[in-house]
Amino acid sequence: MSQFAALPDPGPAQTLDEVAACLRLLKTWAGNPSYETITARVNTRRPPGEQVGKTTVVDCFRTGRRRLDPDLVVAVVEALHADPGYTNQWRQALRVASGESRGAGSQVRVLGSLPALPTGFVGRTPEIAPSPMTVFSGMAGSGKTTLALQIAHRLATTRPFDHVLAVNLRGSHADQPPAGPDAVLDGFLRLLGVPGQHLPHGLAAQSAGYRARLSGARVLVLLDDAADDSQVRPLTAPGPGSVTLVTSRRTLDDLTGARHVPVGVLRPDEARELLLTASPPGADPAAADRIAETCGYLPLALARVVAHMRDRPGWTLADHADWLAERRRSGRLDPAVRQALDVSYRNLPARARELLRLLAHHPGRSFDAPAAAALTGAAADGALRELVAENLLLPAGPGRWAMHDLVRAYAAGRSADEDRRSDRRAALTRLFDHLLTTGADEADLAAAAEYAAAEGWPLPAPRLRGRQSAK
Repeated sequence: MSQFAALPDPGPAQTLDEVAACLRLLKTWAGNPSYETITARVNTRRPPGEQVGKTTVVDCFRTGRRRLDPDLVVAVVEALHADPGYTNQWRQALRVASGESRGAGSQVRVLGSLPALPTGFVGRTPEIAPSPMTVFSGMAGSGKTTLALQIAHRLATTRPFDHVLAVNLRGSHADQPPAGPDAVLDGFLRLLGVPGQHLPHGLAAQSAGYRARLSGARVLVLLDDAADDSQVRPLTAPGPGSVTLVTSRRTLDDLTGARHVPVGVLRPDEARELLLTASPPGADPAAADRIAETCGYLPLALARVVAHMRDRPGWTLADHADWLAERRRSGRLDPAVRQALDVSYRNLPARARELLRLLAHHPGRSFDAPAAAALTGAAADGALRELVAENLLLPAGPGRWAMHDLVRAYAAGRSADEDRRSDRRAALTRLFDHLLTTGADEADLAAAAEYAAAEGWPLPAPRLRGRQSAK
């Protein structure tokens, strides 16, 4: 049995020594076959005049080498795990380690079939009308990939496709840069049977070769986690009857002609079903509702609670609900949720990051552009557009937006780490003055007065309370 739950990833390898180290991990992952066995497997794939000896194969695993034969290393990888997408990932890593490519952006693993569906999927599969391209966009953790996979598998079983291609574009990966479309096309063309010596060079030539190769074919392409529209355009499936499904945290509005499907949080009944399905019979639906509300109905947060439930079978749903509520009161988020939001935060320009942090302290449930500008002390339209494009703000009526509760909790934590208390107070004082002078509604004034009083700020809370009473 394999020692590792997942295949060793050659992507981070930047040197030949790191490639050799990863190759040793792969050997262990594959059950640690002997070098004689590996050599025999390699030779079955090579013509009679190109047979290699055991010593030559062993050298691939040793550090201190000044060069490696990339074709032989790929043959060794195939002997340990014969998957075309995986071996292509090794080819790209070898090009980086030998200095032929520029880095991790040129490394990507492509697939010639759809990834498996994750377990625990709950409802909400929309009826997607046949469309050449559909873009699923939403905030981090909203379940875009799961939803797109559900639809892709349904399409693949109901409509015959000549080819299925899939790739994670790493638009919001925590540790690796977005995949270059040229690297993806290199992998797609290899999967489509183009020999290495006939691969075109340069994005334009690759894209033309890709379209020529697929001319007249019905193709299903899944492009998961796109960074932007420029990453997607060269990779879309050409020809009638072909379908491209794209997921992204950004809205990708510049992909004209695409069907855009916003992916929000689960409905309360869907969230309850997910939790009760993962619970023993007789679990308390009210406790499930408490958990779902605390998670803001976000699929990722709910999935993390389900994992916590599996690790603590002796707990009741009420125990989990109390545990989660206590964590939230102390401002703690699940590490996976925090990491997902960290990536979105890092992708923002500095002005948008500042606005997100300050909006976490807005006392109302929603806000408009003038309120955002009051918080920052300058025009905020550009920063607002960035936050909306990254799906970190939710529409809350004409010209108004809101923050998901988990985004607000994350942004408040960031503000505590990065903003001086005096700067937060100055921002809120500007906001309160704005509310007083622009005729804010009673709910905004009441929330502002309560917030200021809780913070122990004598002004402008009395003025706010007086203005509220005058109403």
